[in-house]
Amino acid sequence: MGKMKSLALDLQEQVENEWMIEQRALLLSQGHTAEEVDEIIEEMINEYHYEMAMDHGDWSVTNEN
Repeated sequence: MGKMKSLALDLQEQVENEWMIEQRALLLSQGHTAEEVDEIIEEMINEYHYEMAMDHGDWSVTNEN
């Protein structure tokens, strides 16, 4: 079971990296500066974590990047 969990975590990390690359490219193409893009993406991640915490009652999930 440990190998399956490891594979799932690897896939999740890959998906998150692809999402971040796509979002960064989209925001830059819309004229945002690199600094603005970093802030927007961080805000999007925090909103996602907040929504997941609201849905699942897990308030320990935060983005501490």
